[in-house]
Amino acid sequence: MTLRRDLVKYVRDKAKSKYNKGTDCYICGSTENLDFHHYNGLTELLEWWMKKQNITIETEEEILALREIFIKENYDEVYNQAVTLCHMHHMRLHNIYGKRPKLMTATRQQKWVEIQRDKYGMV
Repeated sequence: MTLRRDLVKYVRDKAKSKYNKGTDCYICGSTENLDFHHYNGLTELLEWWMKKQNITIETEEEILALREIFIKENYDEVYNQAVTLCHMHHMRLHNIYGKRPKLMTATRQQKWVEIQRDKYGMV
């Protein structure tokens, strides 16, 4: 069976049931239009992992067989290095770091979020 969609969507489908999505924006406290942001973008993380493992995925069966291994090996990045943000703050973060931030910007993204949180007095 050939791939019907992006590889990362297969991974996200498996992972999202365990996401610890908050009920309010970590920066401003808003409870509306919330997004879940991975500091290590799943697309970039998956591509890096596949390259490191020398894996090429061409079929749905292959990604379905490997996604649990990927999640297990990258558990911290998938579940713990993430934050709930309102859509406005999520878009601001992506305006600064790009639509698909590079993995090496994860720490800077976290610092930006903390600085914004301090500005809103959410400490």
